[in-house]
Amino acid sequence: MQNELSIHDACSSIISVLHECIGGAEESGAFLEPGPHGLLHVLDAIDAEQASRPSAGASVATHALHVAFSLDVFLAWIRGNNAITPDWTASWAQSAVTEEEWKTLRSRIAIQASQLEAAIAAHAPADAKALWGALGALAHTAFHLGCIQIKVDALLDADSHLELEKAPHHPT
Repeated sequence: MQNELSIHDACSSIISVLHECIGGAEESGAFLEPGPHGLLHVLDAIDAEQASRPSAGASVATHALHVAFSLDVFLAWIRGNNAITPDWTASWAQSAVTEEEWKTLRSRIAIQASQLEAAIAAHAPADAKALWGALGALAHTAFHLGCIQIKVDALLDADSHLELEKAPHHPT
């Protein structure tokens, strides 16, 4: 007889990969290289002005605000509030943030991630809808991590080119 994976083990794995997605991989990852590559680290790489600039469509701030909104929705769903009707369109409305708003948003996402991990552990092993929400939260957040990483890379690349153009040129 084969050993079967318990639902608690499966939920623990979902929590681990979600933790990696938001906080980065420590020694080894399911899909990220070890190091500071999770969503929070990527968001920390830029300031509010950079985050507010459109980059390949919507700004990083817009994506991060949408992720924060979605984490609230997934958290409510996992905790059993399945009657919610989120306004997904409104979650894309804001494109610019101040430094204080940017700092608060990054902190909010970190808190939400911790709450989400606890909610998954508490509810997903015994509730199929909560498990569905946990998998949705993981897939959705991982998708936006990829989008945000591409945008941040483009912003940092553009800014490094601007710095080179501003640098004094010395004759050789």
